[in-house]
Amino acid sequence: MNLKINYPNFVRQLLPPYKRQPSRLALLKGFIEPLQVLFEEFNVWRDNSRMMINVNSQVKVLEEYLRKKYNEPVRIKIVTYNNMLLLVGLLSEGRAMWPEFGLIGENSFQSVPLENEVRDKFDGADFVVYIPLEVDKVLIEAEIEKYKQVLTTYKIIQK
Repeated sequence: MNLKINYPNFVRQLLPPYKRQPSRLALLKGFIEPLQVLFEEFNVWRDNSRMMINVNSQVKVLEEYLRKKYNEPVRIKIVTYNNMLLLVGLLSEGRAMWPEFGLIGENSFQSVPLENEVRDKFDGADFVVYIPLEVDKVLIEAEIEKYKQVLTTYKIIQK
């Protein structure tokens, strides 16, 4: 639970209505101002601590962590190796999981890669991290090494 307290409003609500003169409210707001600054610093620390506790080697979690840490909300991207073969849907899963095949007249074909076509693009890596040129590659590498699983290989590409 994240409590976000509006301290000036909190002080106003704690005072009885007959004691809410502007001079008294201004004096009490002056006393409360350092507490509000301290709480905002604590809130930033709490959000950062929660983020660090939840970071693991899952792709989207690691990607979100890198985006937040380096203030790049879109340009840091992690692409994992996927052989891109057709998914095999089970009868019990329903029609939603079945692969779609279009008719010749519909021009909606399912693309199937050739053997090792996708693996050659990854060049032996399990995942590829795309980062902008402004971000230091060594720092990203250190962060990934901290959270990646053992025997997992990766490649960093700066664009």
